[in-house]
Amino acid sequence: MKNTINYYYNLSIDNLIKSNNDFYFYLNNQEYHFIKCIRPIEELNSLYMLNIEMKKKNIMIDYIIVNKDNQVYTLVNNIPYVLLKLYYYKDDDLSLRDIFYIQSATYNITNDKRLYRNDWIQLWSDKIDYYEYQINQFGKDYPILCDSLSYYIGLGENAISYLVNNINNKSSEVLVVSHKRINENKFDFYNPLNLILDNKMRDLAEYIKNNFFYKKIDYNELDSYFSSFVFSKDDYVYLMARLLFPTYYFDVYDEIINTNGKETKILPIIDKVYEYEKFLYNVYEYILYKKKVQIEPIEWIIKNHF
Repeated sequence: MKNTINYYYNLSIDNLIKSNNDFYFYLNNQEYHFIKCIRPIEELNSLYMLNIEMKKKNIMIDYIIVNKDNQVYTLVNNIPYVLLKLYYYKDDDLSLRDIFYIQSATYNITNDKRLYRNDWIQLWSDKIDYYEYQINQFGKDYPILCDSLSYYIGLGENAISYLVNNINNKSSEVLVVSHKRINENKFDFYNPLNLILDNKMRDLAEYIKNNFFYKKIDYNELDSYFSSFVFSKDDYVYLMARLLFPTYYFDVYDEIINTNGKETKILPIIDKVYEYEKFLYNVYEYILYKKKVQIEPIEWIIKNHF
């Protein structure tokens, strides 16, 4: 792999370190990662142009390095790899400050629709249709998933109907640079291959869900965030819908199915069903009574937790 990097990028490396399927090295006190591409090839030029635009605005982000052929990716044994030059950032936990930093600097930064992921209704509907088909094919091999999936599909359908019934002016929606997924890993957060364009409430909701299931909700941090900025009624509707949609379950489901993993990995998610429903109720109350915004209630959650 050293020879490949030297040939395609004209970089002479002394020590190349392998981590899973990726590689990293240091050169002139600068860290580089040569990583397996996680995006469709047809999106890479769009991501590169977005990366350049963010660099021009001095936004802290890792930078894509093109190869000698001016290509964003390099094929290694028919597998596309991308070279990233890492921007230095503190190796601490991801916070809402990091999310706001990216969002506030990227309002309507580009109109490249290949990166849009804001049609949640269609995307979620397609995902649910896929899971319903898949569980009919493999359900007998995954009894825990088979028993639990219908509940989470119901949550997803509830999220879709909530958007359909409550968003009045989607044409005024403002898109910002967002992420396919949010976790506590800052490398993933600043990795340009993880970027998309979406509604500003996406990253906020995914950050909240990740903290709820894998860390701990910092209510003071959330209250400070909501108190610092003005959010519209539609913003809160998008937030509630996104919190309703169970990406946290579907992501683990996909991992189990795609890697033939152990079903028991889904149990910590299932065990928090009641707790998460109560959390959704508390979010609704917070919006209604503290932020004084009248959004439509989710009746079954109020009935179960009032």
